Amino acid sequence: MRRWSRWRAFAVALVLLGTPIASQAERAGDIWAGASAGFAVQWSRSDIAVHRGKQLVFSASDWAKAGLAHFLMVNRSAGGTAPPDCDYQRHMRIVALVGTMMSLEDRVEISCRREAHPGGMTRLITVDLAASGPLAQAGRDAIGRIDTRHPGQAVLLTKLFPATDVLAALASTPQLREVLQRTGANPRALPELLAAVGGASGQGDDCFIVPDDLLGSFAFDRLDQDRIVLRLGLPGDGPCRMNLTTATSRFAMPDALAAAVRRAASGEAGFLADRGEAIALGRRTEILLRTGRGGER
Repeated sequence: MRRWSRWRAFAVALVLLGTPIASQAERAGDIWAGASAGFAVQWSRSDIAVHRGKQLVFSASDWAKAGLAHFLMVNRSAGGTAPPDCDYQRHMRIVALVGTMMSLEDRVEISCRREAHPGGMTRLITVDLAASGPLAQAGRDAIGRIDTRHPGQAVLLTKLFPATDVLAALASTPQLREVLQRTGANPRALPELLAAVGGASGQGDDCFIVPDDLLGSFAFDRLDQDRIVLRLGLPGDGPCRMNLTTATSRFAMPDALAAAVRRAASGEAGFLADRGEAIALGRRTEILLRTGRGGER
């Protein structure tokens, strides 16, 4: 049996997917570059790199490699004796950039030669570029989840809004309200609501599952007069596992957030989701890592 040190030494091949040949910017794969709250963001088809001064504080390619390491660790914990022969892909786009916070849509796909069906998930996550710690690689799941007790760089709704406001907003979201009605739950506090909806699946055409890390599954969406609208992300379930169901929730604007949101809404610093979609034009950061026979030893 190979020792875990051999696993850690197992090199992965990073393949940057091709881009069309056009302008110099397109040849470089650039999508957007800008700054917000002292952080310089360079978004390309091969990476999302964020610097504060000379310090790299976020890298999509590094996050993907950490995700692959988590996948290998989970496989080993399940009794695997050799690295599985798999392709591990990440497709990411910036949904919004607000102050020090960057909202991402993150699609994870895992295809293994000995498995009939690929695994994966599409989620929303908001990163605090000014924070430290691991990002969404906790738990026994092969993809990893946000540890809501120790979120690291991941932003939780309760960091931005009072728990009572989060409770009211989530309980009024149509998809979650349907789950509560179906189960007969009438939560009076946020922990009760999270316990009632966590892991629940949608019914009929609503093919989603409510993630256990729901508090961190959101992105900044838009400004609606004096309220901030957030986009909740509910990953697909079963055969539609790669789908992403989104729902919007409105919150009263906290004073601490107002200036950054308005700068993003105006395009002065960062952007909100509508401008983010116009910037991306369907483009993503695309990263492919390989293990097993497809990777380097």
